[in-house]
This record gives sequence, C-alpha cells and structure tokens, in this order.
Amino acid sequence: MKCVVFKCMMVIGILSFLLSCRTVIRPEQFSIQKTADILFKNGIIITMEDDVKLAEFVAVKDGKIVALGSSEDEYEWLSDSTRIVDLNGKILLPGFIDAHSHFAIAMRMIAQANISSPPVSNVNNINDILSNLKVHANIYKIKRGDWIMAWGYDPDLIDEKRHPTKFDLDELFPENPVFLLHVSAHMAVVNSQALALANITNDTPDPDGGIIVRVSDSDEPNGLLQETAMYGIITLLPKPTPEQSFILLKETVKFYAAHGITTAQDGRTDFEVFQFLSAAAQKEKLSIDLNCLANIEQAKTFLECASCAFNVPKNGVNLSGFKLVGDGSPQGKTAYFTKSYVTQVPGCIQNCKGFSNVSQERINDLVRMSYKNNIQLYSHANGDASIDMLLEAHQEAIDSLNIETHDMRTVVIHSQFVRPDQLDAYAEYNFIPSFFTNHAFYWGDVHLKNLGKERASFLSPLKSAIDKNITFTNHTDYIVTPLDQMFLLWSAVNRKSRNGNVIGPTEQVSPWEGLKAITINAAYQHKQENIKGSIKIGKLADFVILDKNPLDINPEEIRNIKVLQTVKEGNIIYDISDSRN
Repeated sequence: MKCVVFKCMMVIGILSFLLSCRTVIRPEQFSIQKTADILFKNGIIITMEDDVKLAEFVAVKDGKIVALGSSEDEYEWLSDSTRIVDLNGKILLPGFIDAHSHFAIAMRMIAQANISSPPVSNVNNINDILSNLKVHANIYKIKRGDWIMAWGYDPDLIDEKRHPTKFDLDELFPENPVFLLHVSAHMAVVNSQALALANITNDTPDPDGGIIVRVSDSDEPNGLLQETAMYGIITLLPKPTPEQSFILLKETVKFYAAHGITTAQDGRTDFEVFQFLSAAAQKEKLSIDLNCLANIEQAKTFLECASCAFNVPKNGVNLSGFKLVGDGSPQGKTAYFTKSYVTQVPGCIQNCKGFSNVSQERINDLVRMSYKNNIQLYSHANGDASIDMLLEAHQEAIDSLNIETHDMRTVVIHSQFVRPDQLDAYAEYNFIPSFFTNHAFYWGDVHLKNLGKERASFLSPLKSAIDKNITFTNHTDYIVTPLDQMFLLWSAVNRKSRNGNVIGPTEQVSPWEGLKAITINAAYQHKQENIKGSIKIGKLADFVILDKNPLDINPEEIRNIKVLQTVKEGNIIYDISDSRN
C-alpha cells in the first residue's frame, strides 16, 4: 500500500512540475510556423494599407512578412534565434518602389562630368560648364581624340539663358569629340569633332522625330541636336568594358538603396543592356529588384528571345513591359502640345507646339503590337497633343483587336500636361499616369513663362486624379532630377518652385497620398501589388527606416527627412552609419 501511495505521489509530483513549466516554456517555441527570423518593434510602423495604417510590430521569416499588429501579440513570434530590431521610435515603411527612372543611364553617368546647376552641382554659366569639363578631363586623364562626356546642363538656369554651342566647345577641345546631355536627356550639344564623326553636315536633313538646330540664317549645324537627331551620336559614344560595367552596376545599386529604394526601374532598356543586367544578376544577385522597360523599337528582338519572358522575374531582374517615347521635354520645348509655347523655341520660327517623336500610324502599330502580345505598355507623353495620339492609338487597338484592356494598366509616363478631359479617358481605360511633381520645383517657374499660368498650374494634377479615382504614381526620372524620394514627396505635397511659387495649389495632396504614389501604387503599376508596396502578411519584407514621420511633420520639412536603413527581404542593404565611415 505504501508503494502504491509513493508511486501516486511521484506521478502527481511529475505532473505538477510539468504544469509549472508551462509558465516558462512557450509552446510556440516548438512551432516552426510561429517563429520569426526578425522582429521589428518599438517604432512607428506605417503599413500603407488603408484599412490598418499602423502596426506596433512586424515579424519576418524567410524574407517575408508573417505577422504584424499589437505589441501584446509579438511574443508569439519570438524564439532564442529571433533577431529583434528595436526601432527606437523611428519610422518603418514599405521600401520605396521607383515608378520611373533610368537605372542604366545612371550607371554610365558615374564616370561622366556633372554639369548641372545648383542644387545638383555648381554650374551657373557656360564658363562653369567648360571648367567642369576641363577638370573632368584632367582627373580621368582623357587623351587627345578620346570622347569627353557630360550630363545635366540646363539653359534655363545659367546666366546666358541659352544652350552651349559647338563654338563654345571647339576652342577648348579642338581635338576631342565632346557630348553634353541636356538635363531632360531629350537633346544634346556636341562640338565640331563629334559632328564630323557622325557625318552631320550642312546637307544633313532633319531626321523623323528630331531637329538639327542650325546657325541663324544658314544650314550650318550649331551643335544642338534635339530628340532623334542625337541618336547617331549616341551610337558612337564609348562603352565601358564588361568588368567596368559590373563595378558601375554595383555602385548604382548602392546608390538606389541609399535612397530607400528596394525596387528600381530602368526606363528604357536596350536588348544588349538587358542581357548584361540579367547575366550580372545571375552571377551575383543584386541587392535590389529591377524592373526593365524593353525598348519597343527592338520589340522583335525581345519577342524572339527565349530567355526574355515578360513579367517573369529572374534573380530580381524583370521585364515589365514595352517603352514607347511619344514626345520630348517641356522645359526643352520639344514636348508636343495642342497650343503653342509662348516663348521662342530653338529651331522653330512659328506655330511652335513641339513635335511628336513618332507618327500616328507608327504609334498605332506599336500599341496594337503590345496589346496583341498582352505586354504592358509604358508610353512617354508630356504634352497634351502627345497624349491625344496615345489615346487614339489605344482606341484603335482595342477596336481592331476586339479585346478588353482594362487590366493592361497602360502607363502614361510623366502625363505632365494632361487635360481634364484626358484624365476622364484615363479613368475609363484604367490608364495609370506616372506623374513627375519634381518639375514644380525644378522648372515650375520656367513652365509659367513658357506655357502660361493656366497650363503650368495643371502640371502633374495629382488631386484631380484622386477625385476621378485614378491610381497614379510619382517619380524622379533620375538622372533628370535627383533620386531623393523624400524630396519627391515634398514636391507632391507642397508644389513649390525655386522662386517660392506654388504651382497649382489645388493639386497639392496629403503626405499619405504622396507616399502611396511611391509604395503601393507603384507596386500596382508594375503588377506587383500582391508581393510589394505595403506591409502586409505574405508580402516581401522590403522596408525603409526614416528618422522622422512624414505623416506627422511640418510639410515644409518633409524634404529634410533622412533614410536611416533600407531592408530587402529582411536583409539590411543600406545603413546610414556605414556610409558615414
């Protein structure tokens, strides 16, 4: 009997011990499903989801978001191996998604002279341009006969208020071909050496979609080549070696990551460039994702390429769609309008409305081809006449193909001077305008002068788009304006020009709507909203950590917010403290 009692007491004691242990050992620790690799907490987590805008923690496993919510639930996702990231009151957002920039051009610009005006660089006059070129030539030990290349000059911001000419360049560089890319990237100035190499003479006719600007009262080229007229020069420019290209690629990736961007865009990708990017990503996976827009002029090559499937990302590199260029630059006065510019236009005498880079017949063919192959179309269109051409081509394509294109999500890049009636068409067709509000600061005063107040004030009309239930994005068009996403947000909210003018006050938007344009809306634009763009269970753990809350700060101060860290699929790919070393 004593033995039985003893055994019973032992069983009771073991059960009591096990029951007491339940307060120490969490069952969740034995559940792989509820163990996070990383847990972010103790900050302001802005999800960019309309229904639940804020969270107190977010848990990550295998590069994806597995939980978020109230801090009282976070313990369920902790284990001894969970790395806890204490945000210390800082702001965590989904990683920024670049709606439109020129990644490949940015790679090449690293090794070229910067001849931009403040605040981007130091150029205030043509002598400054020449000085920067001379310094660049000395630093890079450029030899006689080698190309000298530069980017970013802006005639509206220098003392002379004109483009440089071949005569300005010839005196300093008589034995080197020189290429200066306009800030818009839609025209260039070259010297006599470069014109000779391209065989551009007095007898050379203007190409379709371009103008060779001449010396007054003569046929002599003055060095300014607009739109397609510069393409013959571009084919002559030296290219970096594969080894140099890979180094430039890695530096460009770091640069984008430093601005909180976890998904970048290359706004017009030639086939050769896409092959290089794909091979480089396969060799060493890039730390950010990259959406490429295939040059539609090379559509046949892309379509016949077995490894060039659209919207099938490989090692982070994705062919998103075709890129069509419809017109030019409003500040360069090559954007195509239904009404004339109100100031003098280089290369034009009367009825100066800009011009289209393609004929209506050609744009019809290209849009139809894109839709027929079910490939998303991205079309550059700044002026309202260029937008009219795209709308006509869209209608022609859906009529001739007898298809429903509502989810094609055709993107109208820039849409800077879209008319209200054209916005109505966007809403009907589910077009996505990718606006460019940085123009309000950089060229808002120029647009007031060149276009008049009524047209200038409707620049990138974000608020009107919201009122018409149009999903829109916003972009920097880098290298055209700096890549800074907080400055881009500031320009959307404030719309202030260099001179302090508010360019279209009725088109200002809230910081929340401005943030949507560079996060969840940008993901939607690229048809990636199911995996990116907001902090939601199942999406990639792509984050940016900021030092201040853009939703709770004086709107004027948004431009001063700093990116502290950038996180791609749970991995830190940029840390501001590292960049200061």
